[in-house]
Amino acid sequence: MTTTAPDAFAQACAKLVGQIAANPSVADAILAALASGLLTADSGPIAIGAVLKGSPGTHHLAAFLKAWGSSAPHLGALDVTAMMNASLACYRLAQSRAHLVDTVWTGPEVAGSAVRRTEAVVNEIVAGAETELLIVGYWLVTSTIQVKALIERLVQKAMDGVSVRFVFDPGEKSGGLDNFAALDERWPAGLEEATREVYSWSETLTKVKDKSGYRYDRKLHAKVIVADHHDALVTSANLTQAGLLENLEMGLRVQGPMASAVVRHFDLLIEEGVLERRS
Repeated sequence: MTTTAPDAFAQACAKLVGQIAANPSVADAILAALASGLLTADSGPIAIGAVLKGSPGTHHLAAFLKAWGSSAPHLGALDVTAMMNASLACYRLAQSRAHLVDTVWTGPEVAGSAVRRTEAVVNEIVAGAETELLIVGYWLVTSTIQVKALIERLVQKAMDGVSVRFVFDPGEKSGGLDNFAALDERWPAGLEEATREVYSWSETLTKVKDKSGYRYDRKLHAKVIVADHHDALVTSANLTQAGLLENLEMGLRVQGPMASAVVRHFDLLIEEGVLERRS
């Protein structure tokens, strides 16, 4: 299958945009040169070098100008400039909405696997937070070294001015403290510079009945950590030694705009009264 002339020009444009989009000064210089006529379909190495001034992209710019002359000679300088400008805008918009996704795992290590370890990712997200942390969990057990250290890092983040919010399941946990008492046990009392907010289901939403009239407790079973509306881990792992180190758990770490949607969802749950502040 042969490439048509318009397709060849479009492909040359796409390759050039991919090369220069991350360098605004180079992109602006090329756009200005196209609009003013300093760069034309007939421009050679000297004209290209005068525009790029040593920046990468000579090959792609030369291929673009060649494709313009051979595949789209009917387009004028302003047409080509407008096309390049639109292509750059679309490319940058797509990049701004792109997500980096990693698979995260608690369990035995397997040779050749590319998954990340849950404990390491949790610590990375907390360490990288600069303005805000959201921690959502079903079960918090702070009696082990790993979780004690995590709470200490969260306290330090709060002391550094990071807003720390917890959303916990309110139910009693077998063989230990409930989530609120477990957090209070490790979070220094009266430390005004290390404030935190704790939320949970309201009791009216926790107690529900099924169609047969059976009464049961609704569980807040989500496990989520989000830093700065940009770095989110959604996982099956609880904040326990078993969840971080021993069980077979899996989740996804998403870095990008979708992380903000997670925070926004919990903001709305608070605004609607579905979640109520406990402390």
